[in-house]
This record gives sequence, structure tokens and C-alpha cells, in this order.
Amino acid sequence: MKVNRKITFVSILIITFPLFFYCSSPSQDQKVNGSNQDGALTPEQQLESFKLPEGFIIELVASERDGIINPIDLTFDESGRLWTQTASMYPLDPISDIKWNDLLDLMNDPDAQKNHPEFKRISKLYKGETKGDDKILILSNLFDDSPINVNVWADGLTIPQSILPFKNGAFVAQGSELFLLQDTNNDGKADKRIPYFTGFGFTDTHTMAHTLIRAPGNWIHFSHGALNKGKVTALQSDLKLRIDYSKIARFLTSGTKMEIVNSGLNNIWGYQLRHNGQWYGTEANDFGYSVVPMESGTSFPGIGNEKIRPYQPWLPPFHEFRVGGTGLSGLAFADDLSGSFPEEWKDVAFLANPITGTINSVKITRNSDGSYSSKHLEDLLVSEDPWFRPVNMEFGPDGSLYIADWYNKIVSHNEVPTTHPERDKSHGRIWRIRHVTQKKREIPDFRMMKTEDLVEHLKSPSLWAKRSAWQQISDRLISETTKLSPSLIHLASDSSMDEITRIHALWSLEGINHYDEKLMDDLIQDPMDNLRREAIRSLVTFNLSPAEAANKLMVLIEDSNSLIRSQVLRTLSEIGNAVPETIEILLLACKPELMGSQMGGGYERRFERYLSRKALENYALELEKFLNSPAASKIPTTNKIWATQALPKGKKEQFFLSLWPSASISELDETHFIIVAQMLGNKEIQEMVRPYFSNLNQASNYVSYAIQNQALIQSEILTDLLKKPISHLLNQDSELDKNLGLDAISRFKIRYSNNSLSSLINKNLSEKTLNLLIKALEVDLNANQQYFFQIFQIEDFSFSNRALALNNFSKSNPTEGEKELIKWIPTKDQFEKREIVNLFSGSNQGAEILKKLFETNLLEISTFDKSSAEQIKSYNPSDPIGTKILNTIYEIEESDRKLLNEKILAYKNIVNNNEGSVSKGKVLFETCLMCHKVGNIGYDFAPALDGSANRDLDALLTAILDPDAAVESNYAMYRVTKKDLQNIEGYLVKKEDSGTTIGFMGGNKIFINAEDIKSQGYLGGRSFMNKGLIDNLSEEEIADLFAFIRTLK
Repeated sequence: MKVNRKITFVSILIITFPLFFYCSSPSQDQKVNGSNQDGALTPEQQLESFKLPEGFIIELVASERDGIINPIDLTFDESGRLWTQTASMYPLDPISDIKWNDLLDLMNDPDAQKNHPEFKRISKLYKGETKGDDKILILSNLFDDSPINVNVWADGLTIPQSILPFKNGAFVAQGSELFLLQDTNNDGKADKRIPYFTGFGFTDTHTMAHTLIRAPGNWIHFSHGALNKGKVTALQSDLKLRIDYSKIARFLTSGTKMEIVNSGLNNIWGYQLRHNGQWYGTEANDFGYSVVPMESGTSFPGIGNEKIRPYQPWLPPFHEFRVGGTGLSGLAFADDLSGSFPEEWKDVAFLANPITGTINSVKITRNSDGSYSSKHLEDLLVSEDPWFRPVNMEFGPDGSLYIADWYNKIVSHNEVPTTHPERDKSHGRIWRIRHVTQKKREIPDFRMMKTEDLVEHLKSPSLWAKRSAWQQISDRLISETTKLSPSLIHLASDSSMDEITRIHALWSLEGINHYDEKLMDDLIQDPMDNLRREAIRSLVTFNLSPAEAANKLMVLIEDSNSLIRSQVLRTLSEIGNAVPETIEILLLACKPELMGSQMGGGYERRFERYLSRKALENYALELEKFLNSPAASKIPTTNKIWATQALPKGKKEQFFLSLWPSASISELDETHFIIVAQMLGNKEIQEMVRPYFSNLNQASNYVSYAIQNQALIQSEILTDLLKKPISHLLNQDSELDKNLGLDAISRFKIRYSNNSLSSLINKNLSEKTLNLLIKALEVDLNANQQYFFQIFQIEDFSFSNRALALNNFSKSNPTEGEKELIKWIPTKDQFEKREIVNLFSGSNQGAEILKKLFETNLLEISTFDKSSAEQIKSYNPSDPIGTKILNTIYEIEESDRKLLNEKILAYKNIVNNNEGSVSKGKVLFETCLMCHKVGNIGYDFAPALDGSANRDLDALLTAILDPDAAVESNYAMYRVTKKDLQNIEGYLVKKEDSGTTIGFMGGNKIFINAEDIKSQGYLGGRSFMNKGLIDNLSEEEIADLFAFIRTLK
């Protein structure tokens, strides 16, 4: 049993590793950094710790000596001044004094938040009703030999997480609020606050709204993190917008409009508008998305798994490599045309990595067909100072890369409690990296520049200068800037100029709202792809009529550049009205899917289909009218079938019945399978598509489609139609086919004759097939109890499957089940007993059996954990035995918690004093990949483990020894109680109106119909992991496991 013991341990350990990254310790006096460094280095000492590629130089710009404390944001204004802030009040989570379930309720209940004392206190700080301790700072004299000047521009703030200078002030994202501060008397101090938006979630300080970025068309983009939810209300209009989980959103500078731009990933702390108008962003946990294009309308997988539309594709992971760490926090590109980093660093994304204390480098290029190339290069910066925490970056007017250094002993947000005394609130540095070939530049003050001189600076090689000129042209009085239109038109149309200059000239024309027909006709046909795309986008700003826009864009829907095609679709959607030509273009983009979903073909086709259908949802009446017109005959039938999904139910079904016979579709692909499955309630459609399900050559495909999309399509009619293909699969020799059929039976609750399934039972059955067979038999517990018992009696089967079979037998025949368990359980070891308890506690019948075995001393209290004890008590709250078990567990946990520091110290000594075997540790670690990823291997139910070697040993050991110390949101255990009183616990993949999807180790998922659910929710501060299991590993095994973890850099 030694091998089984190891596997059991690691299987449970894997769901604790998220806490390695997201866990707080209850201990306030623990040490939190594994280095021998006792305290902060001086800036001069830290400077000596940096290593850069040859030719690069790093310099100190400012530090705590200048008032720089915990800087987060860096942004340059049009005078070349650097804006940043203090964040001495960070973190400010309102969770330390409330239970987890109460917190989750509060997240979804704004009225309750208003009445909760901590939320009320913190809300007043964010709203400015109570003064905070933080400041917005402006640094000047950066580019000469004068001493740095640091001016406190605004104070009394509370973690102003993002700042965007604008006209005579700055937009500020601060907790629940987004507002504009102004300096109305030009004395260098903010004196007026104009509220713009309120209602952003602030449950989690490190995922609040942030990263404000100016965009053309009078938009400002920003990022919102994964662990906050809120209903945002505009204070300059009547707009209300729900923003939950990770999103990119944008708002007009007038404050009258806000909308979702992108959905997904987890925390996008790096977000940039590149010189060519393309957006790029980062995923904090990497997951293969360390840096990715963020074209408007894109959705990514992440916490919450929300898409903008349920039928849109996820953007697939971009990179095979991982840069390491789980806190990528800043993004910058050397996008100056000259005078900055050398040419070989063009198209290189620089990533601020506070976990590993590095600036990572990734070369990324996207091709016109949507495909891409990427390469992980040498790090731009490496530090030997373990306190170095680069959290943001920005290229400055001088072409240098400026870095905000949080400078802190604490590695990450939830490594230790929010009140831990070693959270440093007295340091902060700003650094800049330059190349020796860079020459000193003149840094003009664009705010003081004459209006007529601004256009010339759009030609500057400096991106900062181009952006400053564009923004000044956009923000000055129209009476001053309208006279610039001839020069801007000339510059935008000058084919001898570089593309970046011409794009910024176009943005400037947008800023003064000057439309020139000939210029736009020329730009839309220009050979420069990025310029063409921006011209198409700008048609919305210029408020063209639907007819004018459609006339210009008709030929571009077949463009070879995927970004051109998708921008055509967004523009037609955002114009807000449609003519027949608009509908025709959108229908032409509804082409059938291509094979695969990778970039460079399959993904782009799916993305364009989604954009088209999304646009058509706004033009339902126009679509219906077009489909009934002679012009519709020119559109392929398959295009029209996809487009009709944008119509209301009745109209959609009506068109489907008329279109489908002429579609000549002999086999259903996944998209058409979903379409027909969602309309099976219509009897005519049901009879029309029934023959497809008799095509047994497609049985495997159809059943796979049904399983993969169960949450979207499940119905009794579909279940009935699936019976024939499933029966076919069960009769095949292929194990894969049998497994697929059995899986479908279980998921769709299909009742089969006893003989159909029982005939599969034999001792040579693989464990995977047997497990699926047992689950299939569960559909009819009472009818199949003899087969559960038959499986249980075959000793050649694994313990886990035999236990599962006995558990099911006991549900239908608890008396006999109890007798068998009484005979069987004395032969089992402690780990097996725990698995039995976890299984049997999932039902009322099983719970009654467990209580009897506990009372007769056949089960020790150590075989129960909090989860199983709480489930047992939940079935009969007044039962004294269940109460005794639960209270004893609570007492044991409290006792163990008091000994936690001693245990941490003991295990630290084991790890630090034993070298361990990396190869043996790797074997132990492999099971961790059933929930996590390292590189491209494993599953993503939990944070990636790349960069684990940089994590603190105390925090990791705390997570293993006391996994319930703190569990953050999406990584807590989720329990669904069904109406038959069975409990299902696991990872919440997605909760929607139709039901809930729960994930388990190894990537398995189960969908539970909403109609079958009695109650559901996160378990209060509960990790998946059982406690105490590390105590049963030998010192050698512990050393081996951690030896391998040290290699994950």
C-alpha cells in the first residue's frame, strides 16, 4: 500500500497548491521570505543586484527618499512629467472579519454591502467621504541634471490604482469609483472631483478596476479583475452596466457611455495600445497567454468563464512556453520608430514579473491571416534582490523603459494575511532602463506648444510625442484645432510617410471630428493594413450613415487580412442602424466553420461568424426583411441558417424549416448539431432532423457534441434521440466508443435495460471503463443494485471502484450495504477509510451507515474531515451522533491550528536540511497536473505552477498543513445538493440558468440540471484538500517533492 499512499497524498495535495499562491496564514509572526536577506536594501545596494543584457543600463529615478511608497501606475503626461501614486493603504480587502459564505452573499448584494460595517467604511474611503492616506505624485526634471522634483498633486486618496492625465487633471480609478480630478486654478494641486462611475466591486483589492488607457474616438479603456463583481452606474448619464470577473471595458471621456470590450482571462495587469492601433494584454497566471492580442470582442477562458456571447470561440492559448510566475503585472513595447531600444527588440513584449523579480521578454508577431509567431527571449532584467517587485512599466519621452518597483518582502497579494506586519509600507522605487546607443532627446512641453505646431510632431519618431500631439489636438478648443484639418488630411494621405504617423494623423482628425470623404476612400483602400483597419474603425466616430458605411465596406468583407474583416463587422455593428447592404455584408461573413480552432484559419472564421451574428441581433427586423427579399437568393443557405439564430425563437424556427431542406447537409457538424438541438421543441424540426441521429457512422461525433455542449442543449427530446447512437457505441469493440456511450448515459440520465449494461461487467474491464459503467448504472439505483454488488465482490477491481459500487449499493439497499461495509472496513488502511467516508457522506443513507460505524468504533474520528462531517450533520441536524462528529472535528482543527507554527518549522527543517531527489519528486508531482499546469502539461482548474520555486516556503507549508486558512473565491470548494439529497463537491466551472457545471481532478466535468438542484454554494473558506496527510510521508519523500518544486522557475 505504500505506492497507493503516495498517490493518495499527492492527489489531495494538488488542490492545495492554489493556496500556495492565494492563501493567507493565520500566523502574524511567521517569516515570509526564504532568502537570507534580513531587510530592505538601499537603492544603491539594489542597483548592484541587477543584471541586464550587454549594452543596457539601469538607473534609479526616484525612491522612498522622494516620497515614492508602493507605486502601482506609471504614466507620462503631455509635458513629459511622470505620474504615479502611493498605495500605503494596500491591501484593503473587506474580508478579514467575515465568513466566506457571508462574503459571497455580499459580493452579489449591493444593498447588504451598504449596511455591512467594513464595506461601509471602505466605501466611504473610495468615495472620498472619508480621507485616505494615499497621494498622486507628479515627477518632473527627469531628463536633465537637475534634482528630481516630486509634487503631491492630490492627497486624501485611498489606493488610486490607475491614473490617466486628461486636460487640466486626471481620470482616477479608485476602488468602487472612477472619477475625474481637476486643477481648476492651475496651482499644481487637484481641487475638484467630478464623479463619473460608481459601483465597481472592491471585495478583492488587487483585482479592482485599473489600467486606464486613452484610445482614439474619445474612448478610455480599462481592465477589471477576476475576483470582483459589481453593477456600475454612470453619474453623467442614466447608464448601468454589470461588470463581473475579468473584463476589458471602455467609456467615453464625456462619461455618457460605457461598454464591455473583452471578456475573460483572470487578471490583466498589463494592457497596451500599440503604435499601430493593435491592443495587447497579459494574463497574470500565464496559462499560455503571457502576452496576447486583445482585439475588441475577444473572449478568453478564465475565472467565471463568461463569454460576451455563449456561441463565440475562446481565443486559444498562444504560447507553448511559460515565462514563469503567477503575477505578470505590466506590459510594454519599444514602439518608438527610432531613438529607443535597438532594432532587434522591436515587437518584443516586456513583462513585469514581480513573482520572479524579472522583466521577461517575448517576441510576438501576428500575421495578416491571424496566425502568429512567438519566442521566449532572454530576460531584459534579472535581480538578485528578493524584494524587487516590478509591477508596472512604461516607455518614456526619452525612449527609456520606466519600471514601478513595489519593493516589498511580501511576494504576492494573498501570500500572508492582509494585516501581516512584514507588509512593507515605507519603500518604493522607480527605475529606468536605457541602451547605450540612445541619444539625448529634446522633450517639448506639448501643453504649452502653439496649436499650429502640433501637427509637425505627429511625425516624431517618439511614440510619446505622437500621442501627446494627437491628444492635445483632440482636447483643445475646436475653434483652435479645426484649422489643422488641411495639414492633418495631407499627412494622413501622404504615402511617403510611415504608417504610424499616418495613423496618428487619422486619430487627430477623429479628435476634431473632421471627416474628409476622399481621404477616407483612399485610406480604406490603402496598402498599409493597420492604417486601413483604423480607417474602417473611425467610420463610427465620424458618424457615417449605414448606407455610406456599407457602400465603402462591401468589398472589404473578403479581404485577406483577418483584422480588416473583423473590423468591418464591428464597425457595421457599432453604427447602430442597418440598410439591406449592411445585412448582406453580415450574411456574407456567416461562412461555414473551418476545421480546427487554431489561429490562422479556424479561429478567425469562428470569430467572424460570432461578430456577424452578434451584429445581426441588433438588426433582427432588417434581417427578416432581407431574408424575405430576392436579394437573399445570392447568400449561401448555410450562411443564412447561422444568421437566423439571431432572430427571435418563432422567426428563427420558421426560417430554419424553409432553409434546411435546401442546405444539402448530410452530416451535422458541431455548430449545426447545437442549432438543431436547441430547436427540438418544434415538432416539425424534430421530425426533419430525426434521420440524422440514425446515421450510426456519426454516432461518436454526435454523442461527443452532446456531451461537450450539454449545458446549452440538454432536453428530454435530445436524450431520446441520443439513445440509438449510444446503443451503437456500447456494442463496439473500441474501448473509446464504449466509454463515450457510458459517459453519455450517466450525463443525460438515460435508462437502459439491465442486460445492456450488466453484460459489460467482467474482471478484465479497464478501471476507466468500469468507473464509467458504475456511473451509468447509477441512473437507476434500485434496478441495478445487484450489479453494484457484483462489481463490489470482484476483488480484481480497484479499491476506488469497489468502494464506489458499494456506496451505490448501499443507497438502494442500506441494510445489506451496512453489513458488507462492516465486514470490509477493518481490512482497509487509514487512507482508504477516508475515501469511504468521503463517498458515503454524499447521501443520507450513507451518512446513517457512517454514524453507526463510528459509534461502534469501526471508524475513527481521524477518518472524517470537515466536509464529510458537515454533510453527515446536514441530513439530520438534530442527530446527536452527527453533531458529536462535527464538533470533534472542529476541536481537532482548532488544536492543530495552534500547533501550526511548530509544524511549519519542523517541515522547513526537513526541506532545508535534505537535498531530495528531483527525479523522485517529479513522480510524486505528476498527479498535481490533474488540476494544475506546468508549461503546456496538465489542467487549468487551478493556477499554473510555473515559477513555484520563487514562492515562499512558509506560505506553501501553511497551505498544505492548514489549507482552509484562506481560500480565494474561484478556488474554494463548491457544493451542489440535489433534490434527492445527494451532494456533489468540486470546482465550480460555470453556473448558468440551465444548470451548474462542476469540475474534478483530471479534467472531468459534470453538468447538473437546474431543475435537479435543491441548493448550491461555496463551502465557507474550504479547500478541496484534507488535512494532515503530509504527516504520513517520510522525510525523504517530503524532501523529494520539494526538490522538484525548486526546479519550477
